[in-house]
Amino acid sequence: MKTVLLVRFGGLGDLLVALPSIRLIRGKYPEARLTLACRGEYGALLLETGVVDEIIPEDSRRLTPLFAEMPAAETELSGRLGTFDLVMGWTHGQKKNYSFRFIHADPRESGQLSRFFFRKTAEAIGESKSLPIDEWALLPTDRLQRAEVLKRIDGGERKKRGAVVHPGSGSESKRWPLENFLQVIGRLEERGVAGALVTGEAEEGMAAEVEKAALPPNWTWVRRPGLTTLASLLSEAGLYLGNDSGVTHLAAACGAEVVALFRREYASAWAPLGRVHLHIADSLSEIRLESVWETVVSRLTNFSADSQNC
Repeated sequence: MKTVLLVRFGGLGDLLVALPSIRLIRGKYPEARLTLACRGEYGALLLETGVVDEIIPEDSRRLTPLFAEMPAAETELSGRLGTFDLVMGWTHGQKKNYSFRFIHADPRESGQLSRFFFRKTAEAIGESKSLPIDEWALLPTDRLQRAEVLKRIDGGERKKRGAVVHPGSGSESKRWPLENFLQVIGRLEERGVAGALVTGEAEEGMAAEVEKAALPPNWTWVRRPGLTTLASLLSEAGLYLGNDSGVTHLAAACGAEVVALFRREYASAWAPLGRVHLHIADSLSEIRLESVWETVVSRLTNFSADSQNC
């Protein structure tokens, strides 16, 4: 096996539920050149961490043959993409017509998507379907340059691990109230825990409220960080709190202790792997601040132990 084409379109969370499958293929064929077709800015993180060797952006015309009718596409694919010994992709939701047979999941029936994809991928490449997934679910972040923002959080002392809070998500219905996140930050400050509030482009509408609230002295507001900076920050976080989002999946993939808030309809399929504690409700407004805080406090015990061992 010399060349492999992997295909996973969609957002950051969509890509990361396929991370264990991608890493399994890397482990199965360590000498093969892995090319990943995905959204370019997300794939760049997997490229920088050595998970894959090349990225083809999902809007590239080179990928047109994937949507063509067979058998004409076989010749065109070889001419425009190159010859691949293996082509594998992962899709979910409404089934689409691709010219290659991809692993497809219906989130209403598949259970946790990452585990479903992993089992089917293992079966497809001749590995045991009962292979443990945990070792493949983490992003190898040791290659990343340490984010400058970490120095503002720990003062250069790596034993002082901070917390990261991300109050955003792709849709309003998946967001716990910002004021609740800010209250958790205030309580963490009282316990001597420094950290970062992270917001991206989708959370720019929160800026005025964050500015008005004013973060505590030991907390830093990180606005629209690059993905590698964010991964570096999350890889050293002792605790992460966030909604159902791609950033939450990234936090789990970076090995953080994660407290996540999910709507019930999405939890079974989209829950991240790793050290994750979920708060689940039909509506996020039903999730009580005190309940989340109790979970955060319970995780602070692990946080302290980890800090002493850094």
